[in-house]
Amino acid sequence: MDMKEFKTARMDKQTMIITIIVLFFLILFPISSFFFYPPKPVISITSIILMYGAIIIAYCFIPRRIAVSDSQILIKNVFGSAIININEIESLQRWNKVGFNLRTFGIGGLFGYFGYFNGKDSWYVTNIEKKVQIALKSGKKYILSPENPEEFIHTIQQRSIENAPS
Repeated sequence: MDMKEFKTARMDKQTMIITIIVLFFLILFPISSFFFYPPKPVISITSIILMYGAIIIAYCFIPRRIAVSDSQILIKNVFGSAIININEIESLQRWNKVGFNLRTFGIGGLFGYFGYFNGKDSWYVTNIEKKVQIALKSGKKYILSPENPEEFIHTIQQRSIENAPS
């Protein structure tokens, strides 16, 4: 089995700015709460745990591995893996849409865009300018951002042709 690895795209400028602003707030607010008068240490400690926990959880959603085998695509982050069978792909394309997307359940900006958007689309996006949409025959869609989208698409198309029934 020949496995081809793809790097997750580096954050685009907009995502980087959102990440810096949100990190600034999430890091400084809990620390500043120690200077409130009268002191409320329970609130201060709870806010540190919640906000620093949010940072760690968001960071763990970044795909650590994107790989394409002869028959599957693997998208892996700290919490688990998504496996897409190449023979179930209906369409595969660069997805340049940058407009409004409804976040159903997920992270929208801190280190990227991860989770469910527009109902049931699964996003693994760190760069909104390098998105690839994988639509399955079942109607499910995956949006991800490999560093080199054209090479990623070409690799999957080649594997799809090689595995097509004769």
